[in-house]
Amino acid sequence: MRYLETRKLRGESGFTLTELIVVVLIAGIVSVAVLSFYLSISRSSADQMTRIQSQDSARSAMYEMSRFIRAACSSESNLTKTSDALVLADPHECVFFVDIDGDDLAERVRYYLSGATLRMQKAEPDTEDSPATYPDEYDSDAVVVLDGVRNDEDAIFSYYGYDEDRGELEEIPDASTDALRRDVVAIGLRLTVNEKPELAKGGVELSTRVLIRQRYDGGISGS
Repeated sequence: MRYLETRKLRGESGFTLTELIVVVLIAGIVSVAVLSFYLSISRSSADQMTRIQSQDSARSAMYEMSRFIRAACSSESNLTKTSDALVLADPHECVFFVDIDGDDLAERVRYYLSGATLRMQKAEPDTEDSPATYPDEYDSDAVVVLDGVRNDEDAIFSYYGYDEDRGELEEIPDASTDALRRDVVAIGLRLTVNEKPELAKGGVELSTRVLIRQRYDGGISGS
């Protein structure tokens, strides 16, 4: 009788092997669930931070390009009555004249996509010639405007003329000639940015359309 009581007491004060295994399994399941939740929150936070970073960078780049494009003007060597403000108008490259430093002399500015990096170069006019001329090469190293640009297949720049009959802007699909470039009154900008491609939700897309002030006659509404 005393033996049975002792055995009963021992059984009540400890765990069997089966009970220990069950406890370990439950603890493991709870740990995995907590870890998965934590990793999900971390990924979501990382995506959000990357998205904010990409958006801020893209907005700054868009603001700078818009400001210069809006102020595009004739070159110092323009001998025609028609503005030669726009030199090159491609989907991933745009070259135009603008007075960047406010010295009343227009620089030749080039924006172009190199891999996943949007860059800018400029060339100063040679005022020893009359009228001033521009060197074939750019006089500064390419400045990084924005990293993480994913416009490989999509255009960064699009070009618009003014349809007088319809009274609205109309896209010029191919502005590869001087005549067509002189018809351009507005340039569309579109940036798809993801500085960390491994975070798929971190990408953003911004777009705007900029009227060239010198060619704006008051009858066009831009966005």
